[in-house]
Amino acid sequence: MQSMLSIVFLLLIKTTTGYLVPDPPGEYNVTLTVGTLTDYTRNDPSVATPTPRTLVLSVFQPAKCATTVPVTYMPNTTAEFQGPYLQQQFNISANFTPLFLEARLPVCPKAPSSCSPLDDGPILLFSGGWNIPRLYYNVLASAIASEGFTVITIDHPGDTNIITYPDGHAVIGDGPGNPDGDEYAQYTYARAADASFIIDQLSNATAMGGLLPQRGPRQFPTNRVAMMGHSLGGATSIHAAGQDTRIRGAIDWDGSFFGSLPPSGLSTPVLLVSEELGNVTDPTWDALWPQLKGPKLWLEVANTTHMSFSDALVLLQASGQDTTGAFADLLGSIAPAELVRLLVAYTTAWMNGAVRGKVGGPLLQGKEPRRFPEVKTVSSSNL
Repeated sequence: MQSMLSIVFLLLIKTTTGYLVPDPPGEYNVTLTVGTLTDYTRNDPSVATPTPRTLVLSVFQPAKCATTVPVTYMPNTTAEFQGPYLQQQFNISANFTPLFLEARLPVCPKAPSSCSPLDDGPILLFSGGWNIPRLYYNVLASAIASEGFTVITIDHPGDTNIITYPDGHAVIGDGPGNPDGDEYAQYTYARAADASFIIDQLSNATAMGGLLPQRGPRQFPTNRVAMMGHSLGGATSIHAAGQDTRIRGAIDWDGSFFGSLPPSGLSTPVLLVSEELGNVTDPTWDALWPQLKGPKLWLEVANTTHMSFSDALVLLQASGQDTTGAFADLLGSIAPAELVRLLVAYTTAWMNGAVRGKVGGPLLQGKEPRRFPEVKTVSSSNL
């Protein structure tokens, strides 16, 4: 049955000429800029000769524009790498490369006269899963940005499986195929250093002018910066908050915690969101929970798996595929639109509270159970 469904999946995808993912749900449209920031104090571990560590970023900014245009979801080089990678990683026969190649994101046109970006909203750094390009989260990042955040997604040299740079050249990551806990921790430290470097550059007018040419050489305020991520990226957000006090809040989507916190614990607000686990909990979260001294909330989302927390379900549905069929064991059976809606709602409530210095409200305090019946509160404190 799996192989037959995979064949049908491939035929349907290959007969399309491109498909558009849903518009972001918030009150704003979204601009998208891809650029780089280079840290000359550290080297790229993926390159044999000493080469400064260059981060490729996608910057999603909320904006008002009259129309949107479809843009490529993922560079061809990156998309063509993902199909074989996912087949090997998850032991599946389906080739997801066409799914990525054909996807299109609706964003504001690049012409400055066509849109008005919101420049003074909170900034949210996003770090993806181990070995996973930042591009797997374009739809979710765009959806969060439409609520008034500037969302910056990050490719981390050394562990992202392939990074395609804006000039077209690509570098394949050289990380181990199955890292142990110590190796994961080392990657977490490197990612956290990337986050602090980006925050440094936000106040560098020249760097911001290079990253966002249409915006020009102007600083961003760094007093409303928060961080979130999926899997290893979620662990990174918590570790980074313990290392850099400029990070005002952290969200971990289903990421076991590898890293460390100050001996006194972490007072930064932390939201943990897990896949459906039933009566089992992540032992690293059990150990982490007492170290979190500020506002904290631990949620579990029914009908999800670890890989639900990406764009995969949305892409499948947008391309006309059945999201509850062959790939339910891998991606979960939750409705894609509902998953986006709940992740955006909790992210928005948590991060707005974190940057204001007061986290709470009916949704986070569990007083709106009918709004998202898939969500269960495992534990909470200081809300």
